[in-house]
Parts: sequence; structure tokens; C-alpha cells
Amino acid sequence: MTFRNGFLLVLLMLCGFIIVGQLYVTIPLVADIAGQFGVEPAQAALVGSAFGFVYAAGFLVFGPLSDRYGRKPILVLGLLAVAGATVLVSIATSFGLLLLARAIQGFAASSFPPAALSLTAEALPPQHRPFGISLMSFAFLAAAPLAQFFAVQSGDGLSVMMLELAPFYVLGALGLLFAVKNKAGKGRVRAQEEDGRFAGLFHNAGIVAAWCAAPTVLFGFVSFHAGAQALSASLGADLQMLRLAGLPPLLLTFAAAPVTRRYGALVTARIGLFLAASAFGLALSGGTSALLAASALLSAGVAFAIPGLIATIAQRATDANRGLALAIYTFSLFLGASLAPPAVQALAVSGGIPLWLFPACLLVLAAFGLAAIGKPSTAT
Repeated sequence: MTFRNGFLLVLLMLCGFIIVGQLYVTIPLVADIAGQFGVEPAQAALVGSAFGFVYAAGFLVFGPLSDRYGRKPILVLGLLAVAGATVLVSIATSFGLLLLARAIQGFAASSFPPAALSLTAEALPPQHRPFGISLMSFAFLAAAPLAQFFAVQSGDGLSVMMLELAPFYVLGALGLLFAVKNKAGKGRVRAQEEDGRFAGLFHNAGIVAAWCAAPTVLFGFVSFHAGAQALSASLGADLQMLRLAGLPPLLLTFAAAPVTRRYGALVTARIGLFLAASAFGLALSGGTSALLAASALLSAGVAFAIPGLIATIAQRATDANRGLALAIYTFSLFLGASLAPPAVQALAVSGGIPLWLFPACLLVLAAFGLAAIGKPSTAT
């Protein structure tokens, strides 16, 4: 791997932390936001939802745009747009304006993941692509606890924290302006080819299976932690300890790279899905120790499943439709995360058994769905 490739990977990873972290950074600030704007905590939580839903939908816009116009302009202009939107969030004077600014911020932030993942798959030598995908997967996953830790440690409130973050997006844009080659993903598809690219993706069973499996991953991950919080009174577990127990296993994203090289991306994804499903089996047994082990096992499963699914799609797509394929994947992934909280609220009324059993069944079904897919033959 050249110095340029290594620098590009580190830069993309750092940008991934501060981009995806915006999805989680307001979680520990709900009470502060409620007090600042005079709203109920349930309303203040919408600051996260306003970002999240637009963020997921934006993938479907920017993935195809990166196929048509190139990865570099989408990444650079997207980061600059995030910087501007972050300033808007910091100066919002009413709760309505805050929600609007967060939605704009989410849309701008959605330009990064599909373009960055596509660039990682295209810019690195073939033997280093699994490692690059693992690095990006770790950045996206670790952003959740790290962003919340930063928000709590900052202690300056939402407005000041956003002003502190805005310059880093500008620095990221400047770094990528020089680190990414101008020809990266540039102009490989014309507008009239859109229908053909989309249809071609649906003809690839491996890509479709990965799209269908993607929602189950974050649905399970969010369901476990939201479910633990919903049942905290009966479980008797320390929620902070549950979160901390799940952090170190996320480093297994780096173990996913050699597994993918040796056994293939589909095997890596299936290992992750089965590990995540097994975590809910541990949770069903009850007890604090079992829940801590379940949290660690679930994170380990997610650490294998996400890079495995990304690599499955990246390998089977072409340069002309990889951005679109990964955009649909990331949309599906975060759709699962968005659907988990209302599902948890509905299932928690019936206790822990349905709450843990439902995501486990979805994960097992996804793993068997991937097992029915063969090796990729030729590019789509």
C-alpha cells in the first residue's frame, strides 16, 4: 500500500467518525436541549430523528450522484455543506429552526458514506480492499459511543459543540481535495443509463440478498440496547456497563479483513449474523453476566456482518453502479436502526422473550438467505 493510499484511508476514517457521529451526538444532550428550548424530552429527542431519517434517505441521492460525477466532488462539496449546516445548527434560535437545521445537516452528511465506501473499494489495490472496508466499518460503528462520550465530556452544550466541530469538516474537505485523484469514479455513467444500472443490480442475487440482510444488523444492535433500557427495572443491569462491554469487540472489524480474503465476503457476513443472533440467545437466559456477554457478542457479530455485507456488494457491483448499490445498502442499514425503537416499545410490553426473540429470528433468516447465494461470477 502506498503512502497516498494509507493517508487517504486515515483521512476517510477520521471524517467517518465526525460525520456518522452526528447521528448519535445529541442522544446524551436531550435533557439539555429540552431545557434550552422549553420543550418536553420526547420532543427534544426529535433532534436526532430529524437528522437520522433525512440522513438515510439522502444516501439514495448521493450514491448515484457519485457514480455520475465522481467520488471526489461529492466528498469535498458534501463536507463543506456539512460544515455550513453545522454552523446553522449552532445558531438556531428556536426549536423549529433547530429541527430544520438538523435535517439539512443530515442531508449533507449523507453524501459521505456511499461515496467514501465506493472510493475505498476503487482506490485501493485488490489485496488491501478488505482491510480498507474493515477500517471504514470500524469508523462508522465506533462513532456511536465516541460521539456520545465527546458530547458528555464537552459539557458546553449543543451550540458551542457544533461550532467546535464545524472547522474539522472544512479540514476534511481540504485534505480529500488533495488526497483523492481527480479521475476517481469520474463520469462513468450517463443520465440515460440510470434505469439500466438499477435493473442490473436487481439481477444480482448476492447484492439483493445483502440489501435484505442489512436492516437486520442495526435493527438487532439498536433493539438490544433500547430493549435493555426499556426493561432496565426488571433486568437490574448497569446500562453504561452494557455499552462499554460492547465497545472492544468492535475492533473485530479488522479481523473481518483476513476472514474475507480467505473465505469470502459472504462467509464473513454469515458469521456476523449468526454471532449477533446468538447474542440474543444469551440475553434470553437472563442475568447480569449473560447480558454483558450478550452485549460483547452482539458487537462482535456486527463487526463481522457489516464489512462482510459491504464487501459482498462492492465485489459484485461495477464502477458504474457501485455508488448506487452501496447507497441502497446504507439506506437499508439505517432504516433498520430507525425502525428498532418503535418496535422495542411495542414488544417490551410483553416482556423480554419476544423482545429478544424477534431480532434473533430476523438475523437467522438473513444468514440463511445469504447462505443460498453462490460466488460472484462476472461483474454486474
